[in-house]
Amino acid sequence: MKRFGKIASLLAAVALFASVGFAAQPQGQQATPQSLEGKAAPDFALKTLDGKDVKLSDQKGKVVLIDFWATWCPPCRESLPHLEKTATDTTLAEKGLVVWAVNARETKDKIEPFMKENKYTFSVPMDTDGAAMGKYHVRGIPTTVIVGRDGKVKKVFVGFSNQSGTADQIHKAVEAALAEESPTA
Repeated sequence: MKRFGKIASLLAAVALFASVGFAAQPQGQQATPQSLEGKAAPDFALKTLDGKDVKLSDQKGKVVLIDFWATWCPPCRESLPHLEKTATDTTLAEKGLVVWAVNARETKDKIEPFMKENKYTFSVPMDTDGAAMGKYHVRGIPTTVIVGRDGKVKKVFVGFSNQSGTADQIHKAVEAALAEESPTA
C-alpha cells in the first residue's frame, strides 16, 4: 500500500508539472525560474491560509523568501522543517525577512490539517489557480525564490535535498539579500 502512495504522489507531481506547463511560452523560448534572477519579481496577490490578503509589492524594503510547495510533494516535505526554522528565526525577521510558503494549487481543507499535524506556523498564501506559479515559471516544486529589498529576484533554487546542502545555500542567499542596503524612496 505504501508503494501505491509513492506512485500516486509521483503521478500527481507529473500532472502538476504538466498543468503548470509549457504552453504559456512561445515555442523555443522556454523561461525558467532562474531566468528571473536580477529582474523585477513578478507581483502577485494571494489570500493566506488564515484569511489575510498578501501582495508581494507591499513588501518593498524587505527581503521575501517565497517557497512554492504542496503537501503531497516529498522534496517539499523534506524542505519544510528548514522553512519553519527560517520563518521563526527572530533575528532574520528583525533584519527584514518575510517568509511565504506559497501552496501550489491545493485547498484549505487539504493544507490546514497538514500544517497542524506538522506544527508548522509559517505563512501560507494559497495559489489555488497556479497564477503566481505561472509568473515564476515554476515547473517543479519546491521552488524557492529570494526577492531582495529592491523588489528584484536575487536567487532561485529548484528542488531541495538535505544531502546536497540546499538549506545552507538558501540561508546564504537570504543573508546576502538582507545585507544589501534598502532602496531609497
